[in-house]
Amino acid sequence: MVQRQRDFTMANEQPVKKKLRREGETDEPDFVHNITENISEAQHPFQNNVFLSQGAKSPISTEEQPQVREPNEITWDPSNMYVLSNSYMSTSVQPEMFSASMYDEQQENGNSSLNTPLVNATAVNLAVDNEFDTFKNYLIKQCLCAISEATLRKPFEGHQITDGNGTRTANLVEWPIHKTLEFLSKLQLLFDVYLKQNNSGYLCSRIVNVCEVIIRNEYNLIEQIMSLCDIGSKYINFMSAKVLSSFLIIAKTNVNNEWLETIFNFLKLETIDYEKMNFSLEIIKRVVEWKDVEIHVLEEPNAESASTSAEQNCTTVTYSDSDSYDTSAIKGLIIRGLETIWPDLIGRIQHMIAQDDSVESQTCILTFLALWESIISVKANLSVIDTKPFYTHLEIFVGLLPNSLSPIIWKQLLSLFNEVLCYGSTLALQDILPEDTCQIAHMIVRYVKDIRLLDCLPYRRGDGLTVHTFVGTIPSVQLNQTNLDKTLLQKMVLLVLKSVAITIKEARSDSSDSSVGSEDFDFYQDMQMIERSIRDVLKKVDVFIKNALEFHPETPFSKILVQLFSDQDDYMIEAMVCTLDITIGISYRNAVFPDLVLMLNPVYSFVKFLNIVGHDSDILLDFLINNETCFLLYLLRFLKYVKRNWPKFLSSCSECSSSPRENELDNTMGVLLRLRKQIKRLVDSNLFPYNIEPVFRLLDSCKRKYEGNEVS
Repeated sequence: MVQRQRDFTMANEQPVKKKLRREGETDEPDFVHNITENISEAQHPFQNNVFLSQGAKSPISTEEQPQVREPNEITWDPSNMYVLSNSYMSTSVQPEMFSASMYDEQQENGNSSLNTPLVNATAVNLAVDNEFDTFKNYLIKQCLCAISEATLRKPFEGHQITDGNGTRTANLVEWPIHKTLEFLSKLQLLFDVYLKQNNSGYLCSRIVNVCEVIIRNEYNLIEQIMSLCDIGSKYINFMSAKVLSSFLIIAKTNVNNEWLETIFNFLKLETIDYEKMNFSLEIIKRVVEWKDVEIHVLEEPNAESASTSAEQNCTTVTYSDSDSYDTSAIKGLIIRGLETIWPDLIGRIQHMIAQDDSVESQTCILTFLALWESIISVKANLSVIDTKPFYTHLEIFVGLLPNSLSPIIWKQLLSLFNEVLCYGSTLALQDILPEDTCQIAHMIVRYVKDIRLLDCLPYRRGDGLTVHTFVGTIPSVQLNQTNLDKTLLQKMVLLVLKSVAITIKEARSDSSDSSVGSEDFDFYQDMQMIERSIRDVLKKVDVFIKNALEFHPETPFSKILVQLFSDQDDYMIEAMVCTLDITIGISYRNAVFPDLVLMLNPVYSFVKFLNIVGHDSDILLDFLINNETCFLLYLLRFLKYVKRNWPKFLSSCSECSSSPRENELDNTMGVLLRLRKQIKRLVDSNLFPYNIEPVFRLLDSCKRKYEGNEVS
């Protein structure tokens, strides 16, 4: 690597500017990479990384290394190309694997960035000094205080190579792929250690110094990592994107504007370069998705435990400022830069979905949709002002659903729309819903009702294919394997339920408007039309699920929903919140469709839910304590519903009993009473993590009703 000091403009000094195109200036031609990597090359880098992460040393001795040629002798010999020193080799390494594959890949791709003369390992002095291995070993111990300054700088000064022009420092693009992966993995390890220690409030001072050197870009390292996407290796691109995203999180706003411009320019090349586009999208997505680690109460840092994983003589730096690990500034900087090119990027993705079904294109599409979902997600902790512009083009992609799309694109689109309609976590708690969100819900309801959207869902695969939970669609010759994509089915049904719940909630909000009088006939006519549409949509969903999963036609819809989501706790509870709110909204209006209320009976859903969890009150308590689901919201609203509709609760429990000996009322109340005792015990010991008093009072009220101490 070239060692040179650069003076650059920090991103916090001036905003990101779009680079102006001069007249007659064109982008570099699209670089088409071969998607198939050499198998041996594909296997080896990850094996090396495993040894690296474990700090393993090579069993190969110095005597086993090839004999070194004279420095000025340039030859091509695959047998000794890119041989590593014994500190890097593992027993699975075959040096022959790297030479031919990398050379052939460069020749086939015509990579203009690799036009340097081809040299072998003897002429290219790529043997890594012991200082590099020492740096890695101490980094694993999370302390670099025992390393000299020269050893700390050695990994970033690069390797000396000898070619026809003499001896010089090699750039990263000139390194063999496996050595580049090793370097990037060590750099990522450095950033991971920094971020972990930063969250604890105590950092090794030498680790801080090394990271500051990288942030100042003393070795021109960031530009070289960005240029690695020209190599055409998907493994290099993956690691480079991961390293750069970690770097941006650490650097925050102390970044060069040119770096951000390079990332954004990859997204707007005149000729689409799929690898560069995906490279940039991955970097942005990782930064947006980054979640600041919350320190557990049992792991609060203190002076004695701060250096348990480091050397006892480590000189630590104490960070008490919360801004030291606040990433909102860099996230906002990235989002505002992305906003300037978002309309053009939307158009490109639309064109790729409609016209290009190649693997490279679909990879970019999936990464883009995942990025979009992360931006909108409340977990990203972005401000409403920053995320508002990214809602404007959602209707366009809703309109793509009735088209012929691949199942994997369908699934990612449904994930995006389910995140937009974040009912259980956000919308169910709001009195006034955002207009753009309501518009999306209206489109989903209309498409299901009028365009038969459910029939377009590619939830079944062809003969000879099966749907695996983790790896997706795979070939199979076993007759008992299912070709039903249940995850796709779940996402679609949940999206429809959210859309219906939002429509009902919006209508109920309008009905409570003081400007609507009791004699407003037109308004109530509109409400009846909405309820009729909702009824038709839910009937279609009912028939659709029964046909897909082969349920009995007389099975209640509320029970089917719980069974459908039984393997996804968050989906199941959010679906129960939706059906409960729809029922309450319709009952509130004295609906003219009583069969709809019966169809959505929330007591049926709760009884079925208790059957699935084995009537275990511990599971309900766990749902209440953790924040992975919206069970607190559901239980609070369900208990209110039970309190107000106690006779209906009794009759519904009786209807759920399959035999005279099985009393679902006793089973259900038994779970609730045990849950009440557990909550009381934790509250008395001051161990409950939040104020659970409203739920406890409702449980107490249900207990008195059940025991007959209060008039129903």
